Amino acid sequence: MPDLLAPLPLRAPSTGAASDGRFVRFDRADPRWAEPLVELTGEGLLAEAWYARTDGLNAPYHAPIAGAVATVAARAGVVARLKAADAALGPRGLRLKTLDAWRPVETQAGLWSYFWDKLARERPELDEAGLEALVRTFVADPRRFDPEDDTTWPIHSTGGSVDVMLVDAGTGAMPDHGAGFDEADERSFTDHYERLLAAGRIAPDDPRLLVRRVLVNAMVNAGFTNYAYEFWHFDYGTQLHVLTLQEAGAAGAPHAAWYGTTRLPAGMA
Repeated sequence: MPDLLAPLPLRAPSTGAASDGRFVRFDRADPRWAEPLVELTGEGLLAEAWYARTDGLNAPYHAPIAGAVATVAARAGVVARLKAADAALGPRGLRLKTLDAWRPVETQAGLWSYFWDKLARERPELDEAGLEALVRTFVADPRRFDPEDDTTWPIHSTGGSVDVMLVDAGTGAMPDHGAGFDEADERSFTDHYERLLAAGRIAPDDPRLLVRRVLVNAMVNAGFTNYAYEFWHFDYGTQLHVLTLQEAGAAGAPHAAWYGTTRLPAGMA
């Protein structure tokens, strides 16, 4: 059985933009191209549409994001791998909870506006180019989206990206992951606590380090790749998934993505 507590690699992403995967081509002939979106809770998975919450408890936003939908859905192949990761967590008394998966471009635009305004307030010394580069670290730019131009498709619009956290299987409580979901801070970088450990600044049994290892290892063992700037973000079949495998020199890394942008069927809305 794979070790869910195995140390995570120290990674230095080459660019730092959530949309870098757009430079990978798509293979429309792949049979997975037409895979349907599947609603997660109907498959026995835990899910909550974080951006659509109206109770103010969806930090860091504390309000619904413009364009958010209440349905949490992903491609069928992604759902199968989420089930595998969820099952691997069972012996530890943990489960996966998906906070976002397929995302319409309208939600992407709402998130872009939120982070642009937030980081502009926090980093007034940045010019527009510097601010844009920082915002792109945490959210893909939806402003030039064109359904006919595959270089403009945000990865969440494909249904191949998921944002997940761990929860206690019995209580549903979320353990301390070392940073909050969608927290725009270096603490959110996947290897942050591995670097603190290497520098002797935390102990090997630091709960934040171990929780993050369990989450990432469970997902990677199920076939996902992780986005190095967000410990909660994982991909399968997307451009970023392919790019991550290629940059890592993974044996048999695919040359093209097989999930393109898609829309939620009317019956799921």
